[in-house]
Amino acid sequence: MVNQNLLTTFIALTSVAVLIQTGIVVGLYFVTSKLTQQVDQALSVTRSLVGPIQNVTDHLQTVSAQVAEFGETTQGQLRHFDEWWSKRRSA
Repeated sequence: MVNQNLLTTFIALTSVAVLIQTGIVVGLYFVTSKLTQQVDQALSVTRSLVGPIQNVTDHLQTVSAQVAEFGETTQGQLRHFDEWWSKRRSA
């Protein structure tokens, strides 16, 4: 023998709780959807920047290698000149 008023109140509170939870889930869906769109936009901007940065990096590596090669060549030539100059002064 259940009290009808108590049962009705319990069902009403349970229904309200389920509706609140449904609202929370729908809200999370919309927030997640909006966040996904923003992340997609950020990724597209990042991809558009990565290409030019990669090109700059490649060019800097090439220039750096050329400068290192020039330095080695110059150092070798200076050593050769120093040896020649030393021989010439001592003769």
